Amino acid sequence: MIDRQKLIEKCLADNSKAQKELFDLLSPMLLSVCHRYANNKNEAEDIFQESFLKIYENINQLRNAERLEGWAKQIAVHEAIAFYKKQRRLVLSDEIYPEKQNLNLLNSTYQQIEVNELMLAIQQLPDRMRLVMNLYAIEGYKHEEIAEKLGISVGTSKSNLFDARKKLKGLISDEQRKSI
Repeated sequence: MIDRQKLIEKCLADNSKAQKELFDLLSPMLLSVCHRYANNKNEAEDIFQESFLKIYENINQLRNAERLEGWAKQIAVHEAIAFYKKQRRLVLSDEIYPEKQNLNLLNSTYQQIEVNELMLAIQQLPDRMRLVMNLYAIEGYKHEEIAEKLGISVGTSKSNLFDARKKLKGLISDEQRKSI
């Protein structure tokens, strides 16, 4: 088992072996996070690289070595958001849907598909919808937190989630029809 505290101390001392070990430890999880937010493999790799730069630059701020993975994941999420803001492709809808709409992600349609199919469908969502979907359904943020992170209203967050779910359901239904 890896002693995270010693690994971090060695990274702080610019030990290249320790930095490689840290990279090997975090890469699978961080790549997965980056792929959820990206349109394609190249974007995921760009976000991943920026995330690791931030991790190496800020590892001195990590106070609890046992929280390394969660801390690194948060950096990747923040870098994904920054990536889209930087690209100026993040255009968020201000439409507000009635609160009475059923926003339950885990309905029968989603339960019938494989995780890989769901991830591929999520990657097909427009940027604005994919970000909100990931932050809400996968990362577990509340609409208030999403609104603050993205600089939008709570209603906009809710409407983007509604739109994402509707589009995702259509994408999944299309894929299921193709496989029949």
